[in-house]
Amino acid sequence: MDLMILAYTAQDKNYDFAFNAIKKLDCNLVGFISLDDKKLFEKIEGYTIYPTYYINMLKYDFALIDANEEAAQIIANTLLKLNVPLFKLRTIYWLLQQIMIKKYEDINDPAIQEILSYWRTPRELSIFNQYLANAPHTFDEVFFDENCGLPYINFKTVEDKTRRMYFPLNKQFIQTPDGKKYATDVLREQVPTSPHLYIKGEHKVNEGDVLIDAGVCEGNFALRYVDICSQVYLFEMDQNWFAPLYFSFRDCWDKIKLIPKAISDKGGQQITLDEVVNAPKSANIFLKMDIEGAEPAALRGARKILSTYNVKASVCSYHNANDALQIKSIFQRYGYKTWTSDGYMIFLLDSKIWETADFRKGIVYAENY
Repeated sequence: MDLMILAYTAQDKNYDFAFNAIKKLDCNLVGFISLDDKKLFEKIEGYTIYPTYYINMLKYDFALIDANEEAAQIIANTLLKLNVPLFKLRTIYWLLQQIMIKKYEDINDPAIQEILSYWRTPRELSIFNQYLANAPHTFDEVFFDENCGLPYINFKTVEDKTRRMYFPLNKQFIQTPDGKKYATDVLREQVPTSPHLYIKGEHKVNEGDVLIDAGVCEGNFALRYVDICSQVYLFEMDQNWFAPLYFSFRDCWDKIKLIPKAISDKGGQQITLDEVVNAPKSANIFLKMDIEGAEPAALRGARKILSTYNVKASVCSYHNANDALQIKSIFQRYGYKTWTSDGYMIFLLDSKIWETADFRKGIVYAENY
């Protein structure tokens, strides 16, 4: 199979991942096509960087676009003008998809085989694949609060109460021709088919719980349950979210504690959960954690919490290979029952995904009730 890589700025990229992937698939790389003319006809690892108009002079089976969304659109528009067939275009992740199909085609796991079948239809590889393919997109109108100078949407809680959920001033929204702005897919990762569900059946936040939300971002998890919780701990280290979070939770700030530090198993510049959480020993705790791969370390710094309280936990386990095994092992040391969310994710933001080419469980659930 002959492949061409279409790169917006080919000379600025390290393509070791692509070279290794092509070797695994026994493919032939024809060269690079670039819209950047600064280093045309120079070489990357011996492969020539061609100008765009050369694409119709070269023989290839598929052209792989490696660019951000904006640049990819520029490339696509350019190729349409050159009458390049759309069926020949793929994203660079098509390579990873082919590696994973080859790696897992004989694995006897119905959920994995379902994903492989979905890809063969054919469809592009994505983080969620078929699990969100039919989930409806949502559009929440964005308003502007003149008093605090921040945009917000009207957000529904589990008690069907409407609360304002604020965003930073630099947040990008979609805008319609009539000037209205909308926040899209605020809760799309939490649709019932998603492998990223924090709440599943009776594994949920209950009246009077102490809620620990580690990795708050805009606060769409904690804000859903703030009215029924006795205390809420918000862990968020991105300063861009501090003001929006304050205004989203300001009318119940007496039971909110915002901790602007990274969570780990040691103190200093970072902080442990045990150092912060101070609840009555009779408290029931719901722990939600999504902290970009630091989950195992954060749990190691929660010895007191895990051994003292009644805890339900939903912990993200897809950021690194083998995170699910580590997280389950930590909980099991304390006698917790553990299980995982349905389905699988492919975490494309992990730079090591090209080496591991692995399916990952989205959430580890744990309870010691």
